[in-house]
Amino acid sequence: MNKQNLEQIFKDVVDYLSPLQTPTEQSIYNYLLRWSIFERREIIQTGDRSLAVAVSKPAKGKLSKNEGLSYSTIRSTLRDLEAKGHIKVLEINHKGKVIKVNLPEEIEECKKRINKCDVVKPKPNYFKDPEKRKELFERDNWTCFYCGEKVNTENATLDHYEPQCKGGDDNKDNLRTCCVVCNSIKSGRAYDEAAPLILKTIIAKRAKR
Repeated sequence: MNKQNLEQIFKDVVDYLSPLQTPTEQSIYNYLLRWSIFERREIIQTGDRSLAVAVSKPAKGKLSKNEGLSYSTIRSTLRDLEAKGHIKVLEINHKGKVIKVNLPEEIEECKKRINKCDVVKPKPNYFKDPEKRKELFERDNWTCFYCGEKVNTENATLDHYEPQCKGGDDNKDNLRTCCVVCNSIKSGRAYDEAAPLILKTIIAKRAKR
């Protein structure tokens, strides 16, 4: 397992798995994870007594009111972790328990959380992103929505059909290809408000031709 994979496992444990665990479950799971996955061993064999001592040592007095975790706490917590699908007890023998630690990507509830976060992606900003702006110019055939004049890379702009000051956003459905003249006329106005002024400008342009 390479360094990048280990880093991703750590992130997934912190972001998606730990919120599903109690502090005691986190301590035991993280200990097992450290001595299995991070030591490149698929499984770990340990007894309840050894696990209680090992987990309690770095957090002595913090996980319980006594000197550390009791054997009964270890046993019950391991059962809870297995019930949640966070670990799998493969075997119990005279040396203790043979345990496989499941990774977040193998735990159903974590997979749902991970997939949900992967689906949520930032929406593209068609007004500010140059490539997205070009998409809209091409969508509108490089033609001003208001006066019908052809535009080019030098004078093409995007206008918010519903002005931003009136609640309009940068969604592509609210953006129209527009020439500089019409854009300056409509700025901050609703289409109905700007239409008479735009029409007056169109008539004036044609009169000069």
